[in-house]
Amino acid sequence: MFELDFTIKSAWILSLIFLLVSYLPIIFGGKGAKRLVDFSWMNRKGKQLSVLIMILFIFMLVAPVFLEITSNPVLLIVGFAFFTIGCIFILISYLNYFTTLLGQLITKGMYKVSRNPIYVFSLVALIGIAILSESFLLGLLLLLYSIIQHPIIKEEERFCKENFREEYIQYKNKTRRYL
Repeated sequence: MFELDFTIKSAWILSLIFLLVSYLPIIFGGKGAKRLVDFSWMNRKGKQLSVLIMILFIFMLVAPVFLEITSNPVLLIVGFAFFTIGCIFILISYLNYFTTLLGQLITKGMYKVSRNPIYVFSLVALIGIAILSESFLLGLLLLLYSIIQHPIIKEEERFCKENFREEYIQYKNKTRRYL
């Protein structure tokens, strides 16, 4: 039924690349990385949802190990486009995040396009993996991931409003939450 396959036709390589794109910047992000992984300000529900998101994220990274990359040329093009665009913009978003001084609202680069570019482009890259592996299950997990992520984003917005007040309200009024 399921067998491990670490050849190039297996989608495991996509998980590895996505994992590196998602977590390598955090390792080298210095003080900015500390801000990224600090959930002390979050309410209990937000923390619980964050744990659930991490569990879903792990499933979405492990599942491709058991899946093959499609041979359908249209899905290959579309899937690689989503995956590549997502990964590139995740890295740009991290650069914007980590080059903003601590205590400042992040409004430059990709943060001019979306208030949550790391979330948005992680989703784009994961959609690419789901397309490339032709996995309906990954598609369902992504839908669940998006539904659970929304209240966490709302909690982050509350935090930003409390800490950056008028500056955040002005930013929020001119920049979309997603895209």
